[in-house]
Amino acid sequence: MNVCIFAFSIKGCILSDKLELCLEEEGHVVSSYAAEKIAAMAGKLPIHRLEASVANVFYETDALIFVGACENAVRAISPFIRSKATDPVVVVVDESGESVISLLSGQMLTANEFAYSLSDQIGATPIITNGAGRGAVFNIEAFARKNHLYIVESVLGKEMSNELLYGETVGFKCDYYIEGKIPDNLNNDNKERGIFVSTDLLSDPFDNTLHLVPKNIIIGLTCVPGTKASDIEHFLITNLEKYHLPVSRLGRICSLHALDEEPGIAEVAESLGVKYQTYSDETLLELNGTFSDIDTIGANFNVDNASERCALRGSHGGKLIIKTQENNGISIAAAVKKLTIRF
Repeated sequence: MNVCIFAFSIKGCILSDKLELCLEEEGHVVSSYAAEKIAAMAGKLPIHRLEASVANVFYETDALIFVGACENAVRAISPFIRSKATDPVVVVVDESGESVISLLSGQMLTANEFAYSLSDQIGATPIITNGAGRGAVFNIEAFARKNHLYIVESVLGKEMSNELLYGETVGFKCDYYIEGKIPDNLNNDNKERGIFVSTDLLSDPFDNTLHLVPKNIIIGLTCVPGTKASDIEHFLITNLEKYHLPVSRLGRICSLHALDEEPGIAEVAESLGVKYQTYSDETLLELNGTFSDIDTIGANFNVDNASERCALRGSHGGKLIIKTQENNGISIAAAVKKLTIRF
């Protein structure tokens, strides 16, 4: 998701830094704003006028976090609220980090889900005012979005969602570390129908298994400026097939900041339905590790092993699974991100 954070004091900026780190570790793209007089010192984008700053991002982002008073948030967002089909999620975090208030649900997920997630990460108390607490019906689609999972059997997923809505239980199995309490309506006593979070599509722990596949393959990609999108996509897909990695597992494409507006890469990311993110040279060169000797593309930008560095940075210290592959001015590498499944 694209997330924007607004803070209004030094204390709020310190908490904003913590929130930003937690969100980026989950793979979200975060933009942080602060009051104009402290923005430069805090390393944030300046808020010249709150309503104008909110207007610039409201329909372009998936979630807004206000670190401060609810009044600031309500006054800032009220002119732009339309419907859940277009609005972002909005939550408010008090500057002490003790409470996370669910304010406005959006098109990507509910404010309650986001409030619970942030609360778990910073040790705060979620403030939910609509009565839909953690005991509410488990939502498969929301769970998949939150954890960046691909729903393989969509029809079966809708059937299970209806069953959960009417009070039935389904089984649950997961190949990854789980954080949080598994909801009561996910019960492994049900062997007939269940959810399996795994990359193993050949395994069926239930008679009717709904596979949720992690989108945790991060691609590092660089190219000669002006490279055609069709050539980039063909080379990317060819390498994924070579290493038996399905496109459905792609989480993000990452590159150099110098290629931030490279149309070929951006077009490929849009075609594959993944985020495109770039990093500064300084951020990439800070990474330590053993890299390949092959990297003629990165040398053009004075960043050695650029594609591998981009993949590792995007995976937040994951494991490199495809080392640098180059062809016709395109360089690709891939890393797998370590997963924690959160309820």
